[in-house]
Amino acid sequence: MTNREIGTGWPRRRFLTAAGAAISLAGASSRAEPAMEVLALEDFPDPASGPGEGWGVVVFPDTQNYAKYAKNQGHFDAMTAWVARHAKAWNLGLGLHVGDFVEQNDIATGGGKGFGDQASDSQWASARRALGTLHGVIPVVYATGNHDYGDRAAEDRRTRFNNYFSLTDNPLVADGRGGGIWVESAPNAFGARTLENAAYEVAPPAGPKWLVISLEWGPRQAVVRWARELAARPRFAGHRVLLLTHSYLHDDNLREGTRTRPGNPHWYGTGKEGDTHDGEDLWRELVEPSSRIELVVCGHVMGRHTGYRRDPNRAGRTVHQMLFNAQGLGGGSDEKGNGGDGWLRLLTLRPDGRTLDVRTFSPMRLADGRDPWRRGADHSYTIAFDA
Repeated sequence: MTNREIGTGWPRRRFLTAAGAAISLAGASSRAEPAMEVLALEDFPDPASGPGEGWGVVVFPDTQNYAKYAKNQGHFDAMTAWVARHAKAWNLGLGLHVGDFVEQNDIATGGGKGFGDQASDSQWASARRALGTLHGVIPVVYATGNHDYGDRAAEDRRTRFNNYFSLTDNPLVADGRGGGIWVESAPNAFGARTLENAAYEVAPPAGPKWLVISLEWGPRQAVVRWARELAARPRFAGHRVLLLTHSYLHDDNLREGTRTRPGNPHWYGTGKEGDTHDGEDLWRELVEPSSRIELVVCGHVMGRHTGYRRDPNRAGRTVHQMLFNAQGLGGGSDEKGNGGDGWLRLLTLRPDGRTLDVRTFSPMRLADGRDPWRRGADHSYTIAFDA
């Protein structure tokens, strides 16, 4: 799919037949599918007042480039502060973070040119501070990324994530007295039940309840078995299941499946012994066999920073798969960049309970007096869950 800006002469909806063809060529499905719809100019509301109706989810991309530079850390604070101030206007009921909170999980001094100037203590503390703004405002679900493990990038499965993000930090997630959206956690690599692998139940005002499952970086086989069994439980019959994981989809709309490619979970130290899953592994062993997983959200891959595909699962239901990782925009990875231009993804479930509007928005650009919306087929579109 190409990134096409919407001009003033476009109709209210422009059907992306070209995008649909690209998805089919990527192997997404052998059946005929409706074209995806791009949002038109009037579908971008005043950021302060929001869409007026529907139920919202905010997605945070990889935020490591805000954490690794002292000059950029305040930008992530500004992003979460905007979300906190506008949660009611956007009817936000859930937040998702796709992982890579930091650039280096465990280094004593800054990483140097291109790798930031902050030690890991500072990086983790800044991520915790920014996301702490949302405690008691909206529940936020976390995945963990490769940079959140080992020393610098998943050399092993040690992580400091659990030192900064615990189960009861946000009472809307779990308040320690049975309240909150948290359902259960599966053990991490060291046997602890943390937020690395966790399940949550949320109830949008329209449509079925959602079961949200978040998975660790390069999920191990035991974790995949847990998620598969969890999604199939009778308790969750009729639920819509959302899977959140760091590495799944590539920016060419293909699932991550080339094991020797740098960036694939099998390429890292955590994957050398084989107990890990990339996107194609997860599709084959978890997503496709399930009749309930309808949405997968991931980050990790740069390039175009986005990706989307849909496939039928084994039961014939459509699974929407979405990559959102804006970390390289605005020169984010470079020492002269601002960490990623402040982009957020705002998902709005319409009152029909099955149509989802996808918008990409930057409070940083809004504050600078620039267009805060990233428009076009890659960033602002509508999808529909099966009835």
